[in-house]
Amino acid sequence: MRRIKRISYIVLLLLTILIIAFITWAYSPLKPAAEVKEYLQSSNYVEVIQEKNIYFIPRNFKKNNFENVGIAFYPGGHVDYTAYAPFAYRLAEKGITTVILNVPLSFAIFDVDSAKTIINDTKFSDKEWFLAGHSLGGVAACEFLVKHPELIGTRVKGIIFIASYPARDISHLPINVLCIYGSEDGVLPPKKIKEKKTLFPPSTEYVEILGGNHSQFGSYGLQKGDKEAKIRGYEQMSVVVKAIEEFLKKNVSEKENISKVK
Repeated sequence: MRRIKRISYIVLLLLTILIIAFITWAYSPLKPAAEVKEYLQSSNYVEVIQEKNIYFIPRNFKKNNFENVGIAFYPGGHVDYTAYAPFAYRLAEKGITTVILNVPLSFAIFDVDSAKTIINDTKFSDKEWFLAGHSLGGVAACEFLVKHPELIGTRVKGIIFIASYPARDISHLPINVLCIYGSEDGVLPPKKIKEKKTLFPPSTEYVEILGGNHSQFGSYGLQKGDKEAKIRGYEQMSVVVKAIEEFLKKNVSEKENISKVK
């Protein structure tokens, strides 16, 4: 009996140590680069609102196809969500309302429903939403989609995987999909994306960024296990924003045409 108690105490102690170690690690995510601060400030063209989540709202922008479009963005795992401010800011400069979701312990998978609050927000009732996520954030965005299929085609028009892929088969879902990845990604090598193509809908669009790596989809330095990029961060970001812009144009044009006929 004493031996059993002793073993139980040891197991409990080990579990406690593991939990403390995980929490300590989780509360120290990859930090944003110094440049991020300037993208958290409002300007003449982008209003930045920091609440629980961070909102990047276009200002003084001429009406275009993106007037009624929003992107709910799930950050990568163990990355400070503010590290994606430059990316979101540049999308807003194109007229695209973008929201970076603040997820528990910097792991989007712990709250896949975090986009629901944004989608249901009455001040965004005019928006058609696209989900997006980097790395593990893309997995979380996909899980939200699978969990809420009733939103597909109504409130959610598409999903954008950035250095990511579905954790389960969504090939049957009637959803617009864009997958962007870097040729130098050491965390999620391009061959892994190719191996997972059967999980994507057949109509999925793929964009490979030559010279791009995993870390430069955000602004937080070189991630462990990643390769050095062969292009600069701003160059990779420009390709990403352009690819998303073209993808959205294709998938919101029908609504615009309808509104013009009316």
